[in-house]
Amino acid sequence: MPVTETKRDYYEVLGVGRDATREQVKHAYRQLALQYHPDKNAGPDAAAKFRELAEAYAVLSDDTKRKEYDATGHAGVSERWSPDDLMRDFQFGDFFGGRFGDLSGIFGDFFGRRTRPGAEATRGIDLRYDLDLTLEEAARGGAREIHVTKSEKCGPCGGSGAKEGTKPVSCMECRGTGQRQEVKTKKHVRLVTLTTCPRCHGRGQIIESSCAACRGNGFQFVSHRLTVKIPSGVDEGIVIRLAGQGEMNANGGPPGDLLIRPHLLRHPVFERHGDDLYAVKSITFPEAALGTKLQIAGLGGEELQVRIPAGTQSGMALRVGGKGMPKVGSKGRGDLFVVVEVRTPMALTPQERRLLEELATLQRRGSVVDTD
Repeated sequence: MPVTETKRDYYEVLGVGRDATREQVKHAYRQLALQYHPDKNAGPDAAAKFRELAEAYAVLSDDTKRKEYDATGHAGVSERWSPDDLMRDFQFGDFFGGRFGDLSGIFGDFFGRRTRPGAEATRGIDLRYDLDLTLEEAARGGAREIHVTKSEKCGPCGGSGAKEGTKPVSCMECRGTGQRQEVKTKKHVRLVTLTTCPRCHGRGQIIESSCAACRGNGFQFVSHRLTVKIPSGVDEGIVIRLAGQGEMNANGGPPGDLLIRPHLLRHPVFERHGDDLYAVKSITFPEAALGTKLQIAGLGGEELQVRIPAGTQSGMALRVGGKGMPKVGSKGRGDLFVVVEVRTPMALTPQERRLLEELATLQRRGSVVDTD
């Protein structure tokens, strides 16, 4: 859907009167530009506000353009400013900390021509890769090979999208600006409406003969085999970043990154909580009452001995120190907690029933003695 934009009066944008001196225009712009420059203002509308301020200053700081604007409004100066107009009266190295190159990324096609390759400061899009790991793989860490498909500049056409031996041509309808302008006058007010050019769809260029390899897109999807280093003890929520392995930037800027998000598969025995592991172990009532020693297998298959003290209650967690997950980025490991579940027999032999009845009788007698 086309996006329309009605331009505000330049004097209103800078907050100055029509009789303002050039010095007053300069001062107003400086104050507002420092306030809304995206390096200093993270607000969602800061970049749009800054572009509007820059456009107003580019016209009102030039005596010739200002006279034409006063006489004919926006239509008289539309598309007739340049980056040189913004440099007028300022040393941007001091003004914005030496980052005038960033302005090209902020303004984009603002000056009526497309940004030249290499001038765009923004990065390509980051890609996300979901990596499934078993608990054992997360504990070991190490190298892991993955396959990623991402776009690359088309080789035959060099990314232009045009058939080999040809080049894109400037759109005649918008004259290479990517926008179509409509001017209306109503009650002595000139309204300028900018819409995306329907012919070139805002690109400013037309491809007359498309490249057969990429069908005019300028890129192709290519599969890549990458090696990822998994840190020992990696957990959900940790992001492994491979710099420069994301999507390319169509304007010649640096590529994005590949963000790898590990996901741990459910383990049949252990449940992870941070660096600690939990395992449930069933024991009999006599073992819980009298105490015992259990042999269990740790995460790596290591045989561990757990002492069950006499009188252990169901649900009690017994700690085995240093047998949990490795701690990411540091030495040491978490702990293993064995959660005891006292098992009640569902079927009793006659002898087991007789012994339990004797125990119950002894406990009742002891309770009576304790009461007295």
